[in-house]
Amino acid sequence: MGVALSRAAQWTTASAGAGTLEVTPLNESLLKEILRFVEQFDSRYPQEAGLVFKEPLQWETSLDPSDFKNEYDISGSTVKSHETDSDGRPLLQLSSSSVSVYSFSQLSKIVQLAKTKKLREVRACLEANRDPIAKILGPSFATVEGEDASVLRLLEKVTEDVSKETEVTMKLLLLIQQLDTQLLSNSLKQISREVRLSPDTVKNDVELLKRFCGEGEKRVLKS
Repeated sequence: MGVALSRAAQWTTASAGAGTLEVTPLNESLLKEILRFVEQFDSRYPQEAGLVFKEPLQWETSLDPSDFKNEYDISGSTVKSHETDSDGRPLLQLSSSSVSVYSFSQLSKIVQLAKTKKLREVRACLEANRDPIAKILGPSFATVEGEDASVLRLLEKVTEDVSKETEVTMKLLLLIQQLDTQLLSNSLKQISREVRLSPDTVKNDVELLKRFCGEGEKRVLKS
């Protein structure tokens, strides 16, 4: 969900730097795994699901106010969850087509409400939040290339702060990292299945390379 998005997911390029997820078998597999994780999260890990994000995940949703049920206040094109943080701020807010989500509990609920549009919601969320971990746990946990030291940073914090919130945050980070490991492993398996060279494929590629390199004594490629 963090490292997997940056290393395994296949993104289109864009001039503004905001690419989209390509429509590929690999990305489809990643999206389904993430959907399964999010959809079951509230029931499997209720304590971690209630942890309030440092910043909301925001994206353009395909859901309408009419899709929301009893646990929400609906007023025209605006929806607010009954579930709030300690300051009374709703953990889900919808205004027109823009949704802001502050917990895994509400993420689980919104994909369940999406029904046949679940994968579309997950895709839209990830495309709008390229590094969701930084918003969920804070900028110090942003995904960076190279060694992932996020667990070490959190362990340092645990030694200084033994509060219940820090303990839950630690558990949430470990769950997310477990998902990342699973996503990367499945991606490697998917790639290995897709990239299998036959003798004919190799022969055709060599012949194509020879044509590009030219012929005669001045040719670039020599056998």
